[in-house]
Amino acid sequence: MPGSDSESLFILVVDDNPDDLFLIRRDLLALGHRVAGVGTAQEALAHIARAHPDVLMTDVGLPGMDGIELLQTVRARTGGVWIPSLVFTGSLDEATQMRALEAGADAYLCKPASRQMLQAKLGVILRLKSMQRQAEARNRELARYRSLQEEEQRLARFVMERLINREALGDPAVSHWIASAAEFSGDLIAAARTPANVLHVLLADGAGHGLAASLNVLPVTAPFYRMTERGFGIDAIAREINSRVRALLPVDRFIAATLVAVNFREGYVTVWNGGNPGPLLVRPDGEVGLHFNHHHFPLGVVDDDEFDATVDTHVVSPHDHLLLFSDGLIELEDDEGRAMGVEGLGVALRGQDPECRLPHLTECVLRLTGGKPPRDDISIAQIALTDAPQPLPASPHGESAAAPFASDWRFVLRLGAADLKRLDAVPLVLGVIEQFEGVRPFAGRLFLVLSELFNNALDHGLLRLPSSLKAGVEGMDVFLEERASRLDRLAIGAIEFELILRQNPAQPPVLHIGCSDTGPGFNHEKQVRAAMAEPTGEDLVKGHGRGIPLLLQVCDEVRYSGAGNRVDVLFRLAERTAESVK
Repeated sequence: MPGSDSESLFILVVDDNPDDLFLIRRDLLALGHRVAGVGTAQEALAHIARAHPDVLMTDVGLPGMDGIELLQTVRARTGGVWIPSLVFTGSLDEATQMRALEAGADAYLCKPASRQMLQAKLGVILRLKSMQRQAEARNRELARYRSLQEEEQRLARFVMERLINREALGDPAVSHWIASAAEFSGDLIAAARTPANVLHVLLADGAGHGLAASLNVLPVTAPFYRMTERGFGIDAIAREINSRVRALLPVDRFIAATLVAVNFREGYVTVWNGGNPGPLLVRPDGEVGLHFNHHHFPLGVVDDDEFDATVDTHVVSPHDHLLLFSDGLIELEDDEGRAMGVEGLGVALRGQDPECRLPHLTECVLRLTGGKPPRDDISIAQIALTDAPQPLPASPHGESAAAPFASDWRFVLRLGAADLKRLDAVPLVLGVIEQFEGVRPFAGRLFLVLSELFNNALDHGLLRLPSSLKAGVEGMDVFLEERASRLDRLAIGAIEFELILRQNPAQPPVLHIGCSDTGPGFNHEKQVRAAMAEPTGEDLVKGHGRGIPLLLQVCDEVRYSGAGNRVDVLFRLAERTAESVK
């Protein structure tokens, strides 16, 4: 029987000498193995094709094809599958032994051999087979692990693609590039527009790199898209994302982020920056005109009561571009170990046309990294500050009116001075009324109406800001600074929205929207008369004639009352035609 370190094997013995074949079969059977014997190499090949033996034992001196050629043929025909082999012969010729070993023999045995020597040689082969089985098991485990890892990466990539919503990065005003230090990037770029056509862009840089860093930035995408769609400002979005990151991620997993809002109509940009390098305002000739270098803590570092949502606002030229980037770009080093820095980035941009800047920066990164993955993720976003004319939001086809069974309702919201300083009133109101039947298809136009009513009430009603402040090259800068100053000092005053849905069975539902403020009012009769001139569509695109003219274009009726500090409009929940516009 086999020894303690042995197992039963199926052994194919090839020997043209019947007496030697008998003796070897006898000894192998006595050792507890199963044995098949043949006399030629051709018989051996046919047998191997039918039944895969555990061990091949062959004499060297076979007729026709010798034993060494047999080993070479078996090795070629089995495609690399290992069949342990033992070569025996009566010759001790060293050259023959070398040929056998080169052909793949695992052991060499001289005839006649004792049963003990035969057992010892087979023991070596058994240990080799045991090692092979262990290696194959490890390979199967590695293959299973690799398959699971690939599936996890495929699933992670799919989920992240859906959450990041890369389709939104098709915005014509945004061009971007990301270079990953690993399979997954810890940097993220997202873009979306509010109902008022304000472009929001987010560049986030999660701590570390790879899949862990990529998972870190996922909590920022949902609130960014959801709140942008509802019209919230980037200050409110930054605060909400900070709260989300603080609640979901470990304390050491913060997110550096830059949030930008581009108001194409008014011609200014707003920036909130936490932990990232500040964006650059780049002139048409590639010179850096402004570095937004105001820094807050990264998202997820401080609690909500310590969070600073202060934003930087600057009037811009429509010919300028805004460049956002993660620290991986300016930390790139040349051959002498010098980092690019913001100054080096400015040098790289100088003289570059807008359409050439991103490809040029890409070439700079590839040159400095030698074409290899960078040590840290690198992300770059370039934003054009001019925009193609955007039509007023239209209601979706087939949803021209509310459902006939929608019930009448009334909603009132009054905001005091403290609330006006910290809340985005319009998304708040719209978020409530969108829940009622039939309102959602008209959310885009309603946002414009509510925004105009609220901004007029706040800016001109409570803050007493004259429109003349906007005049001149730096007028909008002056207006925005004065607005922020007066809002910060506002101690008393309130704005109230009243919305009532009324229905007539013969007509589409009508939404009555009233907006009043506690300010002193204004000469609304003069304003309405001037507005009746109805500015052209081109004027509206340029930003002239907004306010009352826009309300007259979108609503069925606009009425001022009192001292001009209350305005009521009728908004019909139906597709408007040219005849319906007054």
